[in-house]
Amino acid sequence: MAGPLGRLRRFAVRAPWWMTVLLGVAVLIIGVLLIASPFRSLTVLAALVSAALVLSGVAVIIDDAHENSSLTRLRRMVDLVVGAAWIIAGVTAAVYPGITVGVLAIAIGIVLVVGGIGEVVGSLMERGVGSSKRLAADERFVRLLSGITNVLIGALALSWPEATVLVIAVLFGARTSLYGIGRIVRGLRRRSSRTSSELESLAPGPRMSVRMRAIGAVLAFLLAIGATVLSAAVHRASPPGPGPFYTASSPLPSGPPGTIIRTEVIDDFHPDATTYRVLYLSTSYDGEPTAVSGLIVVPNAPAPAGGRNVVAYTHGTVGVASNCAPSAQGPKWAPVMEGLDEFVSAGYVIAATDYQGLGTKGPHPYLVGASEAMNELDNVRAARNFAPADASADFAVWGHSQGGHASLFTGQLAASYAPELHLVGVAAGAPVPDLVDLFKVNLTTTIGKVLISMALQSWARVYDAASLDQIVTPAARPIVAKVAKTCLYSQTAILGAVPSTLVLGLTFVSNPPWDTEPWRSITKLNNPGGSAFDVPVLITQGTADPIVDPGVTEKFVAKLCAAGETVDLRLYPGVRHVDAGLIAAPDVAAWIGDRFAGRAASSTC
Repeated sequence: MAGPLGRLRRFAVRAPWWMTVLLGVAVLIIGVLLIASPFRSLTVLAALVSAALVLSGVAVIIDDAHENSSLTRLRRMVDLVVGAAWIIAGVTAAVYPGITVGVLAIAIGIVLVVGGIGEVVGSLMERGVGSSKRLAADERFVRLLSGITNVLIGALALSWPEATVLVIAVLFGARTSLYGIGRIVRGLRRRSSRTSSELESLAPGPRMSVRMRAIGAVLAFLLAIGATVLSAAVHRASPPGPGPFYTASSPLPSGPPGTIIRTEVIDDFHPDATTYRVLYLSTSYDGEPTAVSGLIVVPNAPAPAGGRNVVAYTHGTVGVASNCAPSAQGPKWAPVMEGLDEFVSAGYVIAATDYQGLGTKGPHPYLVGASEAMNELDNVRAARNFAPADASADFAVWGHSQGGHASLFTGQLAASYAPELHLVGVAAGAPVPDLVDLFKVNLTTTIGKVLISMALQSWARVYDAASLDQIVTPAARPIVAKVAKTCLYSQTAILGAVPSTLVLGLTFVSNPPWDTEPWRSITKLNNPGGSAFDVPVLITQGTADPIVDPGVTEKFVAKLCAAGETVDLRLYPGVRHVDAGLIAAPDVAAWIGDRFAGRAASSTC
């Protein structure tokens, strides 16, 4: 066993008992710090991980040197290689220039997988003689379970890199703490040994020490299994690709905006209506023709004379990736559409756009007001062109959250972009009236970071002058891109974005978007209220909304009132953002019914 490994082992043999205890204390402290405060900074995180790797490697080698003589030569070599691998990984992570979370994931993943395999192999080589046979069997169990756990954690770090910080903080930190406790106990037992024969009789460890380590190994194993199951569930929660329906021919068919390219029936969407998935021509954010998908919901009841009135439904945030299209969700989307039952019962056609880039090829211009409005107005046109809908030119628009933002812009652009249509009213819930305020309020919250990541990633693709390099730290840019692939259709999918948003707590915005061009101008361009509505406006807002500040919404309403608009503000006490759209829907449906009936609109101005 010559060479560096041999010299390392000879040093370990001569190491006193207190060195094992000291290493154990240091490893325990590092593990506790990883668990208690993993999100302080990327530099601190990298330093803690590097120290944990190096000290754990040294402890493995010292442990091996003091194991009993029943260990095979191959087993000793395996332990030395594993310890050296931990040390090398720790030093590499410490000196790596511009360390990133991804590099940490690779370093930890590789060393845990290699070390875990080493522990599994070592457990199979464990031997005991005489009275030590039972202890050897217990030791084999601990090493085997610990090795499997390390392989699971390492594989998780490599396969789900956005969860790396949680892996480090919860699993690696817990594993490091338990390992440190084990080293302390072992060092103290070495001190109590008076002779080499006593030491051998204690090896591979006293029964109580092995039991404590077994408890720790089982807990770590259960945590690893839980994280692995969660990883699998998150990846299964991602919607599949949108499918061939959403791919238009190239070149696009000729025709004006609102020309229908294709339709298909969605079964079981609503018992009292026939729902069609539709692909139609619209105008892209860059002014060029583009294909956009959406829904047209047609009540089964006969159409009245003059045709059915139309509700233009603009949906809230579902994501910015192409596979996040609402129409691709089929019947699962129906319960989420605020007011669907009320509108179908009233006999209205519902025209609901997916927006450009959702379903069809991206990018999706998230919170880009003009694009949202053109896509929705063209879906109303598509409903007019769709014979089974028998739709009239009269329409109202309604949406919540991103949909509220889109609804306001639809109202602003209707007269100029689609003058053949007749808008009777605009209803908007929590309508994101000020994008700067949205950024400031949500920059430190988990769901807020998801929304901001989606907006920044979208705008960097939509606006030529905008680049993430201008406002996002290098370490955070790949994480922002990963978050932007999330579709917000289930609690599991949202949970899957949490690790990435926690990582963004380490490093995120380098320059505030509201103070940095062209981002500052982009936010101003996409704030609603820049032009007149000339129709009644209803604004709904939950007072306990943590995403859209109710005070900012009230200021927006005051601005509209000062401009002479007819505005009805309805506040819902104690209602949070996620519930407000569904809670307000019956009131919105009644308000829209009054607009179609030509009744005078009330105003809270």
